[in-house]
Amino acid sequence: MSILNTLNFTKLDAGTVQVVDEMTVVPLIGEDRGRVAEPLSLKFERTTSYGSMEYKNTDEERVIIVPSNMMVRGSGAQDHAMAGSGIIAAKKTVTFNNACCIESSQGGYLHNENNEYDILPIELRKKLLPISMRNRKSYDKLWPSITSWLQGVGVGSSAHLRYFYDNPEFKESLEVFSAEFEPVSGQIGAIILFQERIVGIEIMPTMLHWDAYWKLLIRGCYGAELIRLQKLKKIAPAQLQFPDLPDVITNPRQLTSVVEKFTDGIRQDIVKKLDLIHLDKVHQLGSVDDLETNLLLTTSGGGGDFITQNNEPIYLSLVV
Repeated sequence: MSILNTLNFTKLDAGTVQVVDEMTVVPLIGEDRGRVAEPLSLKFERTTSYGSMEYKNTDEERVIIVPSNMMVRGSGAQDHAMAGSGIIAAKKTVTFNNACCIESSQGGYLHNENNEYDILPIELRKKLLPISMRNRKSYDKLWPSITSWLQGVGVGSSAHLRYFYDNPEFKESLEVFSAEFEPVSGQIGAIILFQERIVGIEIMPTMLHWDAYWKLLIRGCYGAELIRLQKLKKIAPAQLQFPDLPDVITNPRQLTSVVEKFTDGIRQDIVKKLDLIHLDKVHQLGSVDDLETNLLLTTSGGGGDFITQNNEPIYLSLVV
C-alpha cells in the first residue's frame, strides 16, 4: 500500500510529469483540505535569542501552519531555521525555542523586514528528524552537519549555509529550478525524484499554500541538494527521456497520445516506488485547537512532518 494511502491522503491525481536535469517532479492535484489560515497571515517577527524564532498568526479565527524547516536569512544578523514545522492558534504569537542558527560566526538578531525565506536542504532536514535532535534547545546543533554538507562544494569550510545560497553560480541555478517547475492548476502537492529515486513528498492544505511555498521547497530544499550532488559528482548526468516522436505528425492527437503514454508509464513506476516507503513510527509532538502535529518516520531512513485536522490529513513534508 502506498504511503499516501497509509496516511489517508485520498482523492489525489498525478499531473503531467515535469523534468529538468536530474530532477523529476510529479504534481499532485486535489481539492483544498482542512480549515487553516492563509499563508499571508503568517508573519515572522524576530529572533528573540540565538536558537529562538518568533512567528505571529494574524488570522482572526483560524490556526496556521509554519512549514517544516523554514529558513530565514537577513542582513547583518544570524540566520535561523526551524527544527521542524509549527502550528499557531488564531491571533497568537509563538516563540519556537528549538530552532537552529545556520551561521557559525555571525552575530545579530533577525527582525521582520528585509528577510529571505527558503527551506533547508534534504540532508540537513534528515539530521533534525530524531526527537532528541529536534527538541534540543541548542542554537549550534546543526553546525557540524552544515560543515559536512558544504564540504567540497567550494564555498568555504565553516558552517555558513548562506555561503552556498549567495554563491553566484548556485544562486542562478536555484532560480532556474524555481522558474522551470511552476505550479499547475489544482496543485496541492508533488512527488520529487532525483533521476529514478523518490527523494521527497510534499502536500499542502490548499492550492494557495502550494503557490506560496513551492518556490521555497524547489529552490532551497530540493534544488540546493541536487546542485550540491552535481558539484560533488555524486549524481551522474541523466534525464528522463521522452520517447521518440513520429517523423511526421499529421494529427495533434498523435503527439498527445505519445506524451500521455510516457506520463502514464512514469506514474505507474512511481506508484510502485511509493509502495516501498513504509511507515515506521509516528511520534505525537503536540496540538493546537483542532490541529495535531506528528513527526513521521519511515523505514527508508527519511521522515518528516505530518499534520492532521479533526483526524484528517492536511499537511505532509517528507524527505526520503
